[in-house]
Amino acid sequence: MINPKKLKRSSHPVMFFIYMSLLVVVISGIANVLNFQVTYDKLTTIAGEVESTTVAVNSLLSLDGIKFIITSAYDNLINFVPFGSLLIAAIAFGIALKSGFLKTLCTKVTKKIPKFIIVFIYSLICIIASVDNNVGYVLLLPLGAVLFMSMNRNPIGGLALGFASIAAGHGAGLFITALDYNLTSYTEASAKLLDTEYTVSQSSNLIFIIVATLLIAGICTFITEKIVSRKLGRNTLEDEDEEFVLEESKEKKGLIAALIATIICLIPIILMLIPVSGDSFLGLLLDKSQDVYSKMLFSSDALLMTNMVGIISFIFALQGFVFGVVTGTIRKIRDMVNFSTDYLKSIGGIFVLIFFAAQLNALVTESNIGVVVTGWLSNVISSSNFSFIPLILLIFLFSLLANILLPGSIAKWSIIAPNIMPAVIRANISPEFAQLVFRAGESITNVITPLFTYFVIFIGFIEVYTKNKNDFSIRGCYRVIFPYFLAVAIIWLLMIVCWYIIGLPIGPGVYPTV
Repeated sequence: MINPKKLKRSSHPVMFFIYMSLLVVVISGIANVLNFQVTYDKLTTIAGEVESTTVAVNSLLSLDGIKFIITSAYDNLINFVPFGSLLIAAIAFGIALKSGFLKTLCTKVTKKIPKFIIVFIYSLICIIASVDNNVGYVLLLPLGAVLFMSMNRNPIGGLALGFASIAAGHGAGLFITALDYNLTSYTEASAKLLDTEYTVSQSSNLIFIIVATLLIAGICTFITEKIVSRKLGRNTLEDEDEEFVLEESKEKKGLIAALIATIICLIPIILMLIPVSGDSFLGLLLDKSQDVYSKMLFSSDALLMTNMVGIISFIFALQGFVFGVVTGTIRKIRDMVNFSTDYLKSIGGIFVLIFFAAQLNALVTESNIGVVVTGWLSNVISSSNFSFIPLILLIFLFSLLANILLPGSIAKWSIIAPNIMPAVIRANISPEFAQLVFRAGESITNVITPLFTYFVIFIGFIEVYTKNKNDFSIRGCYRVIFPYFLAVAIIWLLMIVCWYIIGLPIGPGVYPTV
């Protein structure tokens, strides 16, 4: 893909997911025969109660396992989060793209702003958007491809930059999000096992993650400008919308109209974010059961978070519709339907990949392999005699490894936190810093693990923007993303070590040591 002449022809990534699924089935059977299991302390409630839990690997070669494989394919697909999110986003994105709105907007922007600044801002937005994974992967990834094409660059570079920023920057951010609330709940409960008076603030990692956000955006920009874009070369794809040749005056009117429509649309959304007591239109998108505004915004029960994809998709569709009506690219409702249909056809291969990725994820979950490995790794940390930097590196490395088989911050931290906290506090490392090391380590392997649910979205869009489909392979996808993985891993690790040595605050009044 990067240099087709030097790559050996590989099988389609669908086969990669099939092979991985078969491997999981075989490994689960062998591990079950060998009685591969783990016993670890698990928090039964966030209040701090723990119990010893034993988890064994379930064999998928057993009768129950075979029954699961045969009967669960449909449910695995429907319950696979990216499936529905991508479908909703694609309908809206198709209107915004095919009407000419996104192409015109990106072209205007890239003519007036230096390219490296555009790349940095896009990476920064992607990291911030990790507050809601769905929005970032199903809307910002294809937007990055359009943005790079407007700069006459290979759109795959935009996809790689966007995916690396969102995935590897998952643990970063500019403000407190639901991730902070969920992690700190388990951190505090685990710390209270040794000190009943210990409390953990939701802002305990805020200073560090703000700095991390800027550094990750910077290193991703550097990798894009100096390595990835140069290897991928310029855009070689033909413009599918070249039949819409618009006059500059029409483009300007269309953009102004779209801006006005966006402002009008945002007014009721902003009103629904104003916290007021009782049932009313004001504050409708908030979780009013919470007592802190940031919790109202980012709670898992807040309508804003549960419907973020729908809200942003509606804005995209509205912008495309208004732009199309003003410029004449949309003359009737049928045009909008055709735009969405054409776009869905162009990305149809992603849904095929999603089906097989959903089966792989379900098989790993059913087998308990990820849980058992995570429990075993946490026991190794708790029983180690390491302290100071060696212990920090061990937590970082094992969080990184655990995330390969068990993506999902809360699932891992609920296992790791209560088991490693005695070793952490014994080494005079603050529980908040241990939490920070964990979120850094797990973020890195989001970029490379096929079990990360949104990894399939990335490789699916790679196929969409690969000119010669015969060159599309899983090897090519890893080749284009690996420089980001390596660079961001180094940044996270250097930040953690330097922060600990210098003793800088990681949050307001919170330091690496107790």
